[in-house]
Amino acid sequence: MLPLHSNLQRLVYEGRPLAASAFVLIALWVSAHVGTLPAAVGTAAFLTTAVWWDVRAFRIPNALTGPALAVVLLWAGMTGGWGAAGAALGAGLVALALLFGPFAWGWLGAGDVKALVVLAALWGLDAFLPALWWMLALGGVGALVVLAAHGELGALLRRWGRSLWLSLASRRLFYVSAAAGSSARAGLPFAVAMGLGSAAYGLWGTPW
Repeated sequence: MLPLHSNLQRLVYEGRPLAASAFVLIALWVSAHVGTLPAAVGTAAFLTTAVWWDVRAFRIPNALTGPALAVVLLWAGMTGGWGAAGAALGAGLVALALLFGPFAWGWLGAGDVKALVVLAALWGLDAFLPALWWMLALGGVGALVVLAAHGELGALLRRWGRSLWLSLASRRLFYVSAAAGSSARAGLPFAVAMGLGSAAYGLWGTPW
C-alpha cells in the first residue's frame, strides 16, 4: 500500500489535466454564450482534449491533430463543397507558414503548431489571426509569471539581450536557447493558452 503522501501526490498529478480541461471548457462555454467564437462545439471538444493531453504529457499527439484536421476538412467539404474545403486547407497552410518561425526557434512545439493548423482550418483566417494574438499574449504572460516564480526572469532578459546583440552583430536572426533543466527549457502546456485565447477572442473579439 502506498503511503498517504504518495497517494496525495498521485491524486494531484492525475487531477491536474482534468482540472485544466474543465477550466478551459468553462471559459469556452462562457465565451460561446456571450461572444461569437466560431464552431464553438467543435472548438471546445478539440481544445479540451488537447489541454488534457498537453498538461498530462507536455505534448499534443498526432492521434488527436491528424483526425481532427481530417474531420474539419471533410465537414467543410460536406457543408460548403470543394471551395469551402479548399479554403479551410488554405487557411491551415497559411497558419503553418506563419508558425514555422516560432517552431524553429523553439517557442512552440510540433504538436502546438499542428493544433493551431486545425483551428485555422476550422475557423478561417479572419477569426484565427486575432485569436492567435490572444493565445500568444496570454501564453507569454503565463510564461513570464512562471519564470518569475522560479527566479528565472533575469536569465530570460539576459538571453534576449544576448540574442539581440548576436543578431545585430551577425546580421542574421539569432536566438540563444534556455539552459538545460530550466523552467524555460521545459516549456509550458501551450494548449491552455490556446483554450483561454480562444475564449478571450470569443468574449472580446479582435484586439485591434
